[in-house]
Amino acid sequence: MEDIALLRVGRHFRLGKNKIIVGRNVAENKFLTNNKMRSDFYFELSEVVGPTTLLQGPKTKVAIETAAKLTASYSDAKSGEVTVKFGREDLNKTITVALPQKSDVEKLRVGYLTKKPKK
Repeated sequence: MEDIALLRVGRHFRLGKNKIIVGRNVAENKFLTNNKMRSDFYFELSEVVGPTTLLQGPKTKVAIETAAKLTASYSDAKSGEVTVKFGREDLNKTITVALPQKSDVEKLRVGYLTKKPKK
């Protein structure tokens, strides 16, 4: 049931066995924080306004970095590097990432391969 509720919220991305969900507004950010599972990591920005992100699946270095980059990508950060806080119960860890290219973000988005290219 939790998965069904999460499908209605946020932007959804896939990275191998990982699912990453990025909130689109304050209400979705709150929903993601309140409905995360014990095994989920969640991500928020330290100094910039931005989304809450959930990382489900294996917590590999690549998965954590990708979730942090997606969080930064949908933030108010304009360029450069962004510090992202993350953890399971508390945001007690940090990672600094460069803002990704929009094309790299879209490649991970669920439904990317089924969308028709714009002319």
